[in-house]
Amino acid sequence: MSQLEHRLDAIEYSGAARLHAIIQKPAVGVHVRVDRADVVEGLGLEGDHRKKDWWKGERIPEREVTAISKEVMEVLETAVDVPGDNLVLEGVDLRALKPGCLLRVGPSVVLQRAQKTHRPCDLFARRISEEARKAVAQCELRGALFSVVHGGTLSLGDSIIIESQS
Repeated sequence: MSQLEHRLDAIEYSGAARLHAIIQKPAVGVHVRVDRADVVEGLGLEGDHRKKDWWKGERIPEREVTAISKEVMEVLETAVDVPGDNLVLEGVDLRALKPGCLLRVGPSVVLQRAQKTHRPCDLFARRISEEARKAVAQCELRGALFSVVHGGTLSLGDSIIIESQS
């Protein structure tokens, strides 16, 4: 196990679960931090480019919103907008969420954890490092994919409530 894997594996998620950062993706490769964002059922964040849920020519179901943990980003020593995930969550171990698990974010947004695993790709390695790609893959800490069950507005600092699939 590498030193980075040891540090990732030792992460402790403490404190209240909350929304640390919101990243809109208006064009491929463009990541913009915002304080608020509207979330739309069947689409994801309003203002995101429409190809964000496509990979190698195919649409990936349940990839309307992507998330990573702030704690993982801190260990990787990378700015929260670099990997390109829509949401950066604080106090949430995303690898512990089972498919179908619901996240209530703020007063109205409900996201459902996808069946598919969010895996680090070559783009993740180019944006951060190959060592980071391998370590988050080994520790299963790349983050999670979500579909939007109920839309609304997200704001920085919104509380997050984790629920089992209903």
